Amino acid sequence: MDDCISQKMSEGVVSGVFPGAVLLVARQGNIVYHKPFGLQDLELRRSEVACNTLFDIASLTKPLATAAAIVLLIQEGSLNLDDPVSRHIPSYASGGKAGIRLFHLLNHCAGLPDWRPYYKSIAKRDEADRGFLGSPEAKHLVYQMARNEALISSPGELSLYSDIGFIVLGEVIELVSGMSLNQFCETQIFSLLHDDRPFFSPLNDPAFDRLNQSIAATEHLSWRGGFIRGIVHDDNAYAMGGLAGHAGLFSTAMGVYQLVQLWRKSLKEEGPFDPKIANHFLSRKKGSGFPKESSWGLGWDTPSSLNSSSGQFFSESSFGHLGYTGTSIWVDQEKDLTVILLTNRVHPSHENRKIKIFRPELHNVVFKEILGESLHKA
Repeated sequence: MDDCISQKMSEGVVSGVFPGAVLLVARQGNIVYHKPFGLQDLELRRSEVACNTLFDIASLTKPLATAAAIVLLIQEGSLNLDDPVSRHIPSYASGGKAGIRLFHLLNHCAGLPDWRPYYKSIAKRDEADRGFLGSPEAKHLVYQMARNEALISSPGELSLYSDIGFIVLGEVIELVSGMSLNQFCETQIFSLLHDDRPFFSPLNDPAFDRLNQSIAATEHLSWRGGFIRGIVHDDNAYAMGGLAGHAGLFSTAMGVYQLVQLWRKSLKEEGPFDPKIANHFLSRKKGSGFPKESSWGLGWDTPSSLNSSSGQFFSESSFGHLGYTGTSIWVDQEKDLTVILLTNRVHPSHENRKIKIFRPELHNVVFKEILGESLHKA
């Protein structure tokens, strides 16, 4: 079993899909595969990846931190999925946004664009006011730009994956909880883990130790001084000081697995989330108020009908998410199979997109080897 999976992962390194990676596979609550491959970086230390290597997990932040925080705030009665965003951010009532509810943001159907380069305004301001980039003031300016973003469609009309929606959700969490996003997540979510706790990496925290940890490097960005290691890759999150609702988490594969297990255990009434709410977030949304042909749940994705990154065999009840840096989670609830892949495919450049073909191929190999089956999707 291990030979075929390891061969596929080694192929990923040799063929340049990524410099390094960790693959963790669990079946029926037991970890059956957990191995590292390749290098943390190609230019700096050329250190080998280990199972405890930290990766910038990028948009896995959305379900593992932001969506999880929203669930907890719903449970305590501070939020409701049907809340207009303007209930918590009054300025959101203007510009045609009065009808946007929290569930629209979580489902990527609020009518917002996918992305905007807010960091450019922050970087320009930093040229005249050194130290502005990454400051609390810069973070609030990004929040303001996200609040003011014009809609490109009506709420519920179009499914379009949007970082901006999760930037807004990050602000909602902070306003409602009275805590910073990272403080809330650390005290209410990450503290539930025994070890390998994921964390945000604050840009301007001199006490934060990046030099003496095993961290995979990401991209070479000249405007940020070269290769990035231990500081968030996403430019908008970087401008916000590394603390954002759409990106910013660093984790080992084991840390990601433990956070996924919080959701899975909750479905069995053994975790921190209400099972009905957890199931609602993990299930594909259909019907009134949601776009047709969308694969999204709330904060989580489900396998698309064509060319899913989960491959050919994951069932419709599966849930998962991808991260821009080359990370992914896919969980098949029917087969009780969890596959977590962490890579630094953006090192040395995000132009490397080989993982788009590699990832579903890997999931096919894992599925067949672990389950001993060669099934076609029903």
